[in-house]
Amino acid sequence: MGKKRKKTILEYPAIFSKAKEGGYNVSFPDFSGCVTFGRTFEEAEGKAKEVLELWIEELVANRAVI
Repeated sequence: MGKKRKKTILEYPAIFSKAKEGGYNVSFPDFSGCVTFGRTFEEAEGKAKEVLELWIEELVANRAVI
């Protein structure tokens, strides 16, 4: 039999708001300062996922509590 794997899935809310100059701003209420922008909603979604992953990696690297 193979090894059993454990996977933790974390979910955090993201706030998408239309930017005055066009596109979408994205922020995360649980992570002050974690923000991004996309010219389209789809681009903003992709960038939001990427920036959140990087933010969490940085917190883990610095042994911060999530």
